[in-house]
Amino acid sequence: MEVRLIEAASEIGAGTRGASMGMSALRVAAWKMGSELFGHAEESILRDENDVLYEDDKQSPNAHHIDGLIRFESDLAYEVYKYQRNNIFPIVIGGDHSIAIGSVSGTKMAYPNEHLGVIWIDAHADMHSPWTTPSGNVHGMPLALLMNIEVKGHNRPRMFTLDAWDRLRKIGGNEPKVLPEHLVIIGLRDYEPEEEAIIKEHNIKVVTVQELREKGAGTIVKEALEYLAVCGKLHVSFDVDSLDPSISVGTGTPVPGGLFLEEARTLLTGLCAEPRTATLDVVEINPALDTRNSMAEHVLTVMEPLFPILRAR
Repeated sequence: MEVRLIEAASEIGAGTRGASMGMSALRVAAWKMGSELFGHAEESILRDENDVLYEDDKQSPNAHHIDGLIRFESDLAYEVYKYQRNNIFPIVIGGDHSIAIGSVSGTKMAYPNEHLGVIWIDAHADMHSPWTTPSGNVHGMPLALLMNIEVKGHNRPRMFTLDAWDRLRKIGGNEPKVLPEHLVIIGLRDYEPEEEAIIKEHNIKVVTVQELREKGAGTIVKEALEYLAVCGKLHVSFDVDSLDPSISVGTGTPVPGGLFLEEARTLLTGLCAEPRTATLDVVEINPALDTRNSMAEHVLTVMEPLFPILRAR
């Protein structure tokens, strides 16, 4: 199978600047380490909307810069859709985790008649909405939007925000892109009560780092794939803050008690070997917060084994 790298350098969903440089940081790491990562696949570079960061954001305090996301996510969704329809595997390099709005929507566009399973490897639940968010940062909202779950909270979003939210939700179609029963979250350890309520109400499958350690990452891959057996296609979204902060210095929201590199490698190699897996996101690499580009160098060692696996499929 042919592989395509898509640079989705959007950071307007994050509260800390620098995630737009994630792909560049990987390139620098590849040059330093003699990696042929960027020789394995052609690249596609999307136009970002990061210019909106210079603009006044007072009109949408409960979803910062959400207007800038509409065009970017639409373009990303079409890019992912285009490659999948031509039997090309897209690896989407972020950017912050709000890029998953576009990448998951694009996967669903490519396979509208299939149940889409999503495996979300992340320290955070990312299930807030403009009604519940404590920060207003959209990278904490993609799963709520993709599942079309909106818990009314203490915030009172403005009409401008709600209109933009609805337009994002409808990228690739009006229906939810993923159902709660078709979601697996691995590495979750930092979430707010509103997100916990969604997880409990919809009985969403969560695999903690402790459970992964007890069973082994290979077993978790097998169990996740079995759990999602009804899904014809799978989308894997890997946030580098799922890794332990001893590794993941260069990311905006590190959380103690995370995955080790070998565990992440086992997860991603196992999931990418699965024929149903259609897309991979790698997000939140932030060299502006890093020391000597170590985050990108670590992630590079996780990504390199994926190429021979994908190309052999």
